[in-house]
Amino acid sequence: MSSYNLNINIDSNDVRTINQSQQKVVLVKTVGGSSGSKVAWVTFSPFEHNEVSWTEKYGVYASSTQVQSGAQIYKTSAVNPATTEVMYPFENGTFGSPENGGQSNSYGISNRYSQGFTFGLAQSVVANGNVFEASPLNAVSVLSRQNAIFTPVERLEVFLQGNFNNGVVISQVSSTALPLDFTNNSDITIRYDSSLGRFIIA
Repeated sequence: MSSYNLNINIDSNDVRTINQSQQKVVLVKTVGGSSGSKVAWVTFSPFEHNEVSWTEKYGVYASSTQVQSGAQIYKTSAVNPATTEVMYPFENGTFGSPENGGQSNSYGISNRYSQGFTFGLAQSVVANGNVFEASPLNAVSVLSRQNAIFTPVERLEVFLQGNFNNGVVISQVSSTALPLDFTNNSDITIRYDSSLGRFIIA
């Protein structure tokens, strides 16, 4: 199971300005397959030196929260960790035992509930020593009797934004996001450039 590490360095004056402006560092992770809407995976008020780490372990969740901009996903049921190459049936308000029919390197759900529901991938992350258990990565509206497949990708975006909390559905980003690819590099260091108003590779 692979582990990943992101170091974020910010000048002390910029840290003060960011926190006084009540903005947070926001990380959004990429999900392939039935990807759906982007969700703020983890958000935090920054320090001069920030460390974010996670391992390659995923869960699936169900939520009654409707997928719309600004909505905060509340998980009503979850399987964590989940197994790839299977389908998790969701009925009677909970996930049942995994069944055949999934795809390689992907996580599947089958909505057997009587109505549409929100589903997605979840992954735990540690930011500056604080553990965020099984935080949602994406949110997909799945109608009754439909399936969804989620394929995790070790890519994410980092940006500053105000008024965002973990698990909030994002429709637009006001600041420029820095895309990062951890596929072939498990440890990346970035820094904030105030002249550009965004993060750059250190």
